[in-house]
Amino acid sequence: MRISCAWFLLLGIPLLHASNTSGLKMTVRHTSEGISSDQTFYIEKDRRRTEYRNWTGGAKRWDGSTGVHYGPRLASITSCDLGQAFELNLDTGEYVAGPHPPKPLSKEQTEALGFKVPQSYASGKPTLRIEIATVDTGERKEFFGHTARHIITTRKQIPLEGSKSDAQQMVTDGWYIDLDTGISCDRKSPAGKRVHTHAFLAGGNMPVEKIEFVDNGEPENGFATEWKITSLEAIALPDGAKKEHTSISEMRVTQLVEGPLDPALFTVPTGFRQVEHIERNPPANLPSQWSIAWDRFKASIARLFH
Repeated sequence: MRISCAWFLLLGIPLLHASNTSGLKMTVRHTSEGISSDQTFYIEKDRRRTEYRNWTGGAKRWDGSTGVHYGPRLASITSCDLGQAFELNLDTGEYVAGPHPPKPLSKEQTEALGFKVPQSYASGKPTLRIEIATVDTGERKEFFGHTARHIITTRKQIPLEGSKSDAQQMVTDGWYIDLDTGISCDRKSPAGKRVHTHAFLAGGNMPVEKIEFVDNGEPENGFATEWKITSLEAIALPDGAKKEHTSISEMRVTQLVEGPLDPALFTVPTGFRQVEHIERNPPANLPSQWSIAWDRFKASIARLFH
């Protein structure tokens, strides 16, 4: 997925609801370009645990394999009652801790990450229009004991005069249920309203866009049990020509169990060591596809002389 460094936009994504009163275990599978990854969530009123693994690679090798390399098993724990968040490397027995909600980054920290915070928002006429159309197809189906609604949301990004952004369209074909997946210290969204949250961050000399939002249809604020997102982007080439790029990503909840949870899930296990940094990603010195292919070629040649 291509992300502009000029500004980031969180749009059309329902924020979590008010805290729930019973335990919830849920496994979510994300698939993009043939690569799948799972996340497991454990949720209670004041606490949440997420288990996952990061990965790199994905490009197909000469033998048809994807070359995906996974990092260590990780878990993040948020405790509203303690006002703390923990991130654990389950393979090394190490963890880091910090306050929750986290403190906002200072201007110096933000600029150290390569972003420039503008002194004021863009003024004058809008330079970018975001149109969001939500359609309830009327279709319904049962999903783990809940009735799911079939909703199609089309988001169009339309550059206006003075814009430096590319035209984009994202169609989300999804199923949604009424399910509380929040904890008590999550930020709440106004009921029945679409939330347009955006941070104007300028990278380098890129100008700040002034965004105009146009909503059509009733916003869907339920919990997505599955969706398929088809993104179409017109990318400007150096010679001024436009090239269209299409990408597809999918998500599906594969497990949903409601009931009491083991309190130990939300505590740092005995024997884990607190550190300043934990390893989250696959090793950086993994052999490249070319080196693997070359080693195999040399081995095949060597076998000819034995």
